[in-house]
Amino acid sequence: METSYRRARALGPCEKYSSSRHALGFYKCVINTCRYTVPAAKVQGQSVYDVFERAIASVVLDIPSLSAGIRDEDTFSPYFVSLSAINLQLHLEYVEVSGDHDAELVQKLQDQHDQYFPDISCRPPWKVIIVFVPHQEDGLLDFHVIFAVHHSIADGRSTAAFHTKLLDELSFPSGRPVQLSNHILSLPPGQQLSPPLEEVVAFAQSWSFLLGTLFRELSPAWFSGPSRAMPWTGKPITPEPFQTNLRLIAIPAGAAQSVLTVCREHGTTLTPLLHSLVLASLAKFVPAKDAQAFCSSTPIDLRPFVSGSSSNEQHGVLFGVLVTTQTHHFELQEVHGDWNEDEIWTTAVNLKGRIKEHLEAVPKNDIMSMLSWVSDWRKFWLSKLGTPRQTTWEVSNIGSIRGTSDKSHSQPGWQIRRSIMSQGATVAGAAIGVNVAGVASGDICITLSWQEGIVETNLVERMVLDLRRWLGQLSNGQKLAWE
Repeated sequence: METSYRRARALGPCEKYSSSRHALGFYKCVINTCRYTVPAAKVQGQSVYDVFERAIASVVLDIPSLSAGIRDEDTFSPYFVSLSAINLQLHLEYVEVSGDHDAELVQKLQDQHDQYFPDISCRPPWKVIIVFVPHQEDGLLDFHVIFAVHHSIADGRSTAAFHTKLLDELSFPSGRPVQLSNHILSLPPGQQLSPPLEEVVAFAQSWSFLLGTLFRELSPAWFSGPSRAMPWTGKPITPEPFQTNLRLIAIPAGAAQSVLTVCREHGTTLTPLLHSLVLASLAKFVPAKDAQAFCSSTPIDLRPFVSGSSSNEQHGVLFGVLVTTQTHHFELQEVHGDWNEDEIWTTAVNLKGRIKEHLEAVPKNDIMSMLSWVSDWRKFWLSKLGTPRQTTWEVSNIGSIRGTSDKSHSQPGWQIRRSIMSQGATVAGAAIGVNVAGVASGDICITLSWQEGIVETNLVERMVLDLRRWLGQLSNGQKLAWE
């Protein structure tokens, strides 16, 4: 298929951050997987593939970023191109699973996280995999829909916006994609991409922040004076093997609501609680001689700080990369103290306070405003090989999405039953990723991910057991048990 293109715009600093990682193979994609159900009668006589293809075509027409390729990704000056057409057969895959559905799904996600997006100069870097679960429960058809996307065009909240829009299109087809013929979607000319993060968030820097950040990054270690203890972050940064390991924790709706309630009763939220629980688990299994400190991070959505409006907005969520991060340092006394339930909640409440203070300062003195100072991202990443990571774990919580279309009433139809956010091996990022997503008044799913060989599998497996046990105890109103 011959596809013409036009230059759309240059990637912004935040988008270059992610495009450089993809070019080097340091980070391949972010994924949001939603479980959809629909009464079998709703799709009777139709090809499921065709139903999804038509709906996805409508979503692409509504979100210009999904029709953009990336040229010169491995150079100093990558740029987006708007394509004239897309072959949806290259973006849509249909498979069936049998046996242990979640185990097969996790394996599928691991495999996808390890894949480059091919030919991104002429093929938009995203993919949808429809995983059909071949059984009917109460006359329902059951699908896992995997949306994998390049992190330069979408963040976690954007993946949720994709699924929300897809749910609406499945529920009430617009019938618009007259541009779709033999799987080729012709794209309207003149579509505008949303501007980059740096143009829509009014970042401001004080001289002390600017000079302090540059000093920390550029000055030799001996010149910086005494510093905090280096955190334990697993093995040093290496690109090999690039293999994602993933584990899934699913919290059913009733238990999920109980956990959220107990968080509110203690004056905190789920994200700080998970930080606290991960810290307590690591403190059990990583010897004090090896870990004088830990460091975690929290991605923070910057959409509340966007100025003006954008035509590329779906259900109140801007599609793009609009995120910053905050780090949290835990010293020896916090890491290896005598843990009990009071300590868990004290740590969680303190973390919530730190996050609140950070949000009150945004967008002034935010680290994302400094990305433009990096002129050569390839050199930046390669210089980190063989050095320690800065972060032990990350908790990324994209919140919950609605499970039914806004237009739905009492009539049963398409529903989203759960949402699973996952990230793959991150060569120069946190040693362990903790990713959280949910459905309004429904399930909450947590994935833990890590690069093969960076942390011991047994350590993460024990952490998974801890989190399942502790979250289960909290949902049942029980005291936390440490062994």
